[in-house]
Amino acid sequence: MNFTTSTKSDIQPPKKRFIFSLLPALFFGGLMILVKLFEVGSHLSLATYGLKPRVPVRLLSIFSFPFLHADWLHLFSNLLPFIFFSTLIFNMFPKIYWKSMLFTFTLSGFWTWCFARSGTVIGASGWVYALLGFLLVAGFSKVSQKTMVVAGGLAFLYGGMVAGLVPYKPNISWEGHLMGLFAGALAAVYWRKELKESETESSFKPKTDNYVHKEPPYPYWMYNGPHVLDAQRNVIHPDDLIWENGRPYIKPQEEAIPENQQETESIPPIENPKPKGFNNGGWYISVS
Repeated sequence: MNFTTSTKSDIQPPKKRFIFSLLPALFFGGLMILVKLFEVGSHLSLATYGLKPRVPVRLLSIFSFPFLHADWLHLFSNLLPFIFFSTLIFNMFPKIYWKSMLFTFTLSGFWTWCFARSGTVIGASGWVYALLGFLLVAGFSKVSQKTMVVAGGLAFLYGGMVAGLVPYKPNISWEGHLMGLFAGALAAVYWRKELKESETESSFKPKTDNYVHKEPPYPYWMYNGPHVLDAQRNVIHPDDLIWENGRPYIKPQEEAIPENQQETESIPPIENPKPKGFNNGGWYISVS
């Protein structure tokens, strides 16, 4: 039998995987906060590095303007939904997470540079709308029942973001929001096959897959040694193992005694019972 040893940290419940999915969003969000802290501490404004639509020398600003914000209110109004949408995509479609993030980040910025009004554009709101568009199109395109439920919930919770797609305030780049929404929708359409495959595998992946460990069928915190898995990735109970020179072995089972060698007890033959009397119109018998 083939064995695979696994430490306690390898057998992680879904809660730890969810916490891990927060890390990319927290990384990008941390950069946004650091930029704002630098501006506050140095009393400088980095808005000059914002995006200037259709100005060729400022085309590379598509990689910097999402991390710049006018004030703390502007920053956190973008930061909270960004972390939420990013974490959803990571958990629902982990295989294409980085591709979708890079695609929506770059294309939303480029389209904003192409079609937005003249001026300076800063803020991650276009990227936020791109992630929202990705989730909505992926969900309502019937990738799975779960994604449809998530998309419906997002449409209910963030339906007010539709107001950001129309020119109701002169200092808000509604074009950036609209271009971001289109970029996210395009990403979901472009990777629709991979979305279905990723969602199907995450929903129906067998528990014996090489990358998924079963929870130990015993209180693993009571055992100091590493967990041992068999060839089917099933956790073997420590009481069924013996360790020799640092290697685990299955305890030998007691050999069964063949039936022809088993000792049989001699049972005295029972004599044919004989009637002993007559009662109520019938014979009764007794066996000694």
